[in-house]
Amino acid sequence: MKNQKTLRQGSKQRGASMILVLIVLAMAALCGLIGIKVYPIYFEHWQLQSVVKSFEEEPELSTLGLSEIKRRFSTRMQTNNIRDIDFREAVSITEQDAVLSIVVEYESRVNVYKNMDAVIVFDETTEIDL
Repeated sequence: MKNQKTLRQGSKQRGASMILVLIVLAMAALCGLIGIKVYPIYFEHWQLQSVVKSFEEEPELSTLGLSEIKRRFSTRMQTNNIRDIDFREAVSITEQDAVLSIVVEYESRVNVYKNMDAVIVFDETTEIDL
C-alpha cells in the first residue's frame, strides 16, 4: 500500500511546463540581444575614458595651450579608433584658474529590434590641476 502511494505522488509531480521554459528562453535571448547591441557603445566610451585619463598622466600639460590640448585630444580619439563620437559636439575642454576641465557629454542610440531603441546618456566631468 505504501509503495502505491509513493507512485501516485510521483506521477503528480512534474517539472517546468513548456510555456515557462519558452518564456525564460525568450527573456534570456532578449537580454543577450540587448547586451550584444549595447556593448560596442560602452566599449567606445571606455576608449574615450582612456583618452581623458591619458591627459591626467601627462607631465607637460601645463605648458600646452588650449588649442594644442584640443588637437591632441582629437588625435588620440582617432588613434583609439573612436569613430561614432563627434569631438566638437561631445567634448568640451576649458581652462580656468590653472584647472583644465574636460566635459564629455553625449548620448548614443542603437536600434535593438524593429522599433525598439536603446538610448544611453554619458555625462562626465574631469578636472585636472595644471
